[in-house]
Amino acid sequence: MPTPDLNTFKLPLLRRLFVLVIAACLPGCHMAQKTFSVDKPRSHRTATDHFEIRSDFRIAKDSPLVLELEELQKQITSALQLPKQRDPVVVYLFSDEQTYRNYMQTTWPTLPARRAYFVGTSRELAVYSFHSETIQEDLRHEFTHGLLHASLNTVPLWLDEGLAEYFEVRGREVGREHSGHVKYLQTARVNGWTPSLYKLEQMSDFQKMTQQDYAESWGWVHFMLHTNEQTRQVLINYLAELETRTVPGKLLPLLEKAAPSYYDGMLSHVSNMSRGIEFASHTTPTR
Repeated sequence: MPTPDLNTFKLPLLRRLFVLVIAACLPGCHMAQKTFSVDKPRSHRTATDHFEIRSDFRIAKDSPLVLELEELQKQITSALQLPKQRDPVVVYLFSDEQTYRNYMQTTWPTLPARRAYFVGTSRELAVYSFHSETIQEDLRHEFTHGLLHASLNTVPLWLDEGLAEYFEVRGREVGREHSGHVKYLQTARVNGWTPSLYKLEQMSDFQKMTQQDYAESWGWVHFMLHTNEQTRQVLINYLAELETRTVPGKLLPLLEKAAPSYYDGMLSHVSNMSRGIEFASHTTPTR
């Protein structure tokens, strides 16, 4: 994927958006050439105020899938205080995995196999996936990307992924720990890893993001949203700036000013979550 001089395209309301291709829940995001196929799902259409689903099979408007995406939209908008959504998100759902993979391989031949993708172009903000037992989990990450880019002018790579990782965790309450990331960061810490928001903010190439970068991006987002009102407001204010900016500024100086002990705070935050996970695993009764 190109470095910061990405080609941009004109979007409605005089907005500009990077071309994005974001893989679901796995390291490695890739950029593909802008090509299109006539084989997108189109037999059925389910529309809401904020997104629509086009599928090869019938989906009721009150189905669990639609209701969960509607609830997720409300949670994201409320938690991040996002401005009014300016572009719709279109979710394309294929009836089976093989048809989905054939379409993706034909349309985006350079991409590796993934169960879901978010693709933002000058034409639309689209999520692609297929009907399966894990469809709701697969869509949450990509749908979050779609909503962010439907509401904001630009989103830095690390924050885009950190927020998608944050909201992909299912649950009635927003902000449940991502146990996989917590465990990964704790192990990395033992092996010498130290958090660096500065490093993450320099990243602009999807292909160079590692599992550690995804986990750390999630960690910074969770730390800021759940430590105290000062750190939460830093992130909320920063997102508000992204509504109109074409080139995002750096968040680190703002966080450093609001929370001078942010580095130690981030480490403590992850450690506390790790202890909570360990405690829960030891106290859960066996059957």
